[in-house]
Amino acid sequence: SIIYIANVGDSRAIIIKELKNKNNDWFPYQLTRDHKPTEQDEAQRVLEYDGEIEKIEDEFGEWAGPLRVWVKGSDGPGLAMTRSFGDEVATTVGVFSMPEVTEYKIKDEDRAIIIASDGLWEYMDNKNVADTVKKLIKQNDPNIIVNKLFKESINLWRLNDQGIDDITIICILLI
Repeated sequence: SIIYIANVGDSRAIIIKELKNKNNDWFPYQLTRDHKPTEQDEAQRVLEYDGEIEKIEDEFGEWAGPLRVWVKGSDGPGLAMTRSFGDEVATTVGVFSMPEVTEYKIKDEDRAIIIASDGLWEYMDNKNVADTVKKLIKQNDPNIIVNKLFKESINLWRLNDQGIDDITIICILLI
């Protein structure tokens, strides 16, 4: 009844809880944190390794997109995360593959675990995902939940961006 999650990068795991209140609310609890340059301790490590943290400059000279990790004075690696596997250049500026490990004891009110790449989380927050799971959980089929989250995410990417990031989703039902 205890789970351990080792996380590197900007994928995320949440557990969705059914609260025993008059509204039968469902609440997402984030099990991991995103390793991004916006996290103070992650940014500090990059700066200590003499890396830079900036956005990309677009064709009009404007800063665009998320903060990224760079080797000073270069156009690489441009990672939007501060932990990663296998990027030799990024390791020179403090990006490493040391996972953060979370221990969590499963409780009676826990209904589902969602583990997904940043492509899901870019335009859907934890609450949106929990609401989707709540609507579909009675079908007792994680594939239905994953497909719905995937389709919603694709639609949001098309509304908000010119491209679509990778979207990988795992759903574990605890009912």
